[in-house]
Amino acid sequence: MSAPIPDLTNEWDKDKLRSWMKNAKRLSRDDVYQVAFRQLCKVEGRDIDDPLESDFAMVMRALEEALTAEAGKTKRLNRTRQKLSRVGVRQTLSDLALKPTPSLGFIKLVEFNIADMSAEALILKYRDQFEQHVVDAATKRLKEYDIAIK
Repeated sequence: MSAPIPDLTNEWDKDKLRSWMKNAKRLSRDDVYQVAFRQLCKVEGRDIDDPLESDFAMVMRALEEALTAEAGKTKRLNRTRQKLSRVGVRQTLSDLALKPTPSLGFIKLVEFNIADMSAEALILKYRDQFEQHVVDAATKRLKEYDIAIK
């Protein structure tokens, strides 16, 4: 019988969370890894008042962490960050959903089994803040990849 999953909801130290992730990998505890990973992502949006912007900061951290783990070296989403500073989070999300092909970030989140943290998933979570055609595009993309829609 394996040990229970720890409650990390009050852990905000990035180094400690990365330690949890490292040990979980070593012990083949993907359940613990996922809990620590998601909490690490939450740290990023912790001090942002706007819930959508906070969640998008979490999405950015998730993708950067996943890309870094895959590449074995630090990866940052510099172009996305530049766009955010130019047009804001809502326009950035809309543009991602309206692209004719999914972004590399979306594909990677699907590969890492965290598509619920995608721009498209955020659009559906905050659907009242987006135009209907953007919501429709996000819904269509998630359905195309057989991702559960909430």
